[in-house]
Amino acid sequence: MALEPNTTSTSNDDQSLVTILNSLIHICHQAHDGYIKAADGITTSAYKTMFAEYAHQRSRFASQLANLVTDYHGESNDVSHDMKMFSHGWKGIEPAIMGGDNGAIFAECEDSEAKAINSYEQVLEKTIPKDVAVILKQQYEQIVDAHGRLHNLLEAYHLEHKN
Repeated sequence: MALEPNTTSTSNDDQSLVTILNSLIHICHQAHDGYIKAADGITTSAYKTMFAEYAHQRSRFASQLANLVTDYHGESNDVSHDMKMFSHGWKGIEPAIMGGDNGAIFAECEDSEAKAINSYEQVLEKTIPKDVAVILKQQYEQIVDAHGRLHNLLEAYHLEHKN
């Protein structure tokens, strides 16, 4: 799904933008931590590598967003009271890992990515400055790619383990 961010105006006040960006930073930190747990909890080396790469990607995303927060005269903070702005994922990653079922791990990762996609879509529908929109769109597209890859892994897993 191709989203065109609304960049017609930069009338949003900087503080509102900072709050939104801090919420996305929080989502990226959650994804980083979730992917690290997934990498530690899965036995297949190719999946460990994939999850570690996604964790690194989300850490990079959070850094990019923190730079934007600074550019808009804010303070990067992923523990603010405003973090309830978006639905957060990764709550089920530990139980999925404890169960030792790759399918459950893939499903939790895919579901968490779907929530991140939804959060980015909500922001991209807002009127935001063009420089912010460009970075968010790039991150969004990479999250969509990750979600698609996880979806395909989950589908393949279900086909392979169908009784």
